[in-house]
Amino acid sequence: MLKIFIFVLILITLVMLSIFIDGVLELHKQEKEDKMNLVRDGMEGYLDRTFGFGNVTIFKSILDAEGNTRYLVYLPKYEWFKSPQYEWFEVYTTQSGFKHEAITR
Repeated sequence: MLKIFIFVLILITLVMLSIFIDGVLELHKQEKEDKMNLVRDGMEGYLDRTFGFGNVTIFKSILDAEGNTRYLVYLPKYEWFKSPQYEWFEVYTTQSGFKHEAITR
């Protein structure tokens, strides 16, 4: 009887521990997403002020050697009855805000 009781207690402990770990991992994931959303909101605001509202599209996010996030964005230029030509920019964070550089081929 004592062995069954100990076995049930161990099972209950393992279930409670797995629920706790799952909750902690979900909380960590949510905090990470919130942090990225704050960074992207500021960067998207910078892109809207610089290039116009919704004109550029985020192509890729890149982590540099220092751990900072850089974004690769493109701006399509349309001409009459021609396919669009794209200008590429790299947007990154500095101490004073955001900066961008044109990428040449």
